[in-house]
Amino acid sequence: MRNEIVDKRRTQILSAAEKIFAEKGYHAANIATIASKLRMGHGTFYRYFRNKLDIFNHVIEEVIQRIAKVVASEDPSATNTVSEYRAQVERLGGKLFTLFMEDPYLSKLIFYEALGIDESLNRKIQNAMDLFGEFTERYLRNGKEKGFLKSGLDTKTTALALNAIIFEAVRRIAVSADRPRAAQEWMRAVIPLMFEGVAA
Repeated sequence: MRNEIVDKRRTQILSAAEKIFAEKGYHAANIATIASKLRMGHGTFYRYFRNKLDIFNHVIEEVIQRIAKVVASEDPSATNTVSEYRAQVERLGGKLFTLFMEDPYLSKLIFYEALGIDESLNRKIQNAMDLFGEFTERYLRNGKEKGFLKSGLDTKTTALALNAIIFEAVRRIAVSADRPRAAQEWMRAVIPLMFEGVAA
């Protein structure tokens, strides 16, 4: 029971911290603001996290896990035709755009606030981007092996390039005044670009 209470409190702190870091920025945010939002004393806060950098690291880890869950939500080997593959890409893109539309704080945290604060945090973001690239590469390798993507396709570099396009779309959608419309526009632009570029 005690562990459940501790986990619940940590989740509440992380949720409050995510909002404050996104709204104020890492440097302007402080422990006092987070603790005050939760009507919590400083002493109580330090039972859960060592300092501001510690809680920010945990917030970024949560963001990365949420993105990874979407990216890994489909089976890369499940498609056998280019039309099935295209439908899979559209589903994944829709899920990813929905994640960032429902919580626009995610985009600000991972694309604006996280880089440049701490070298270990920079490595964490880079490792996450490499991991997302590996996920995307699995989808491309499946298409290459089954013959509906170009036989000479450089799957590793192409995966990173596609992710760069997708994450730029996500970044811009998150700050758009009309996020659903922006998501539709990006889907209409990115999906054909991908398939005209890699289809056999």
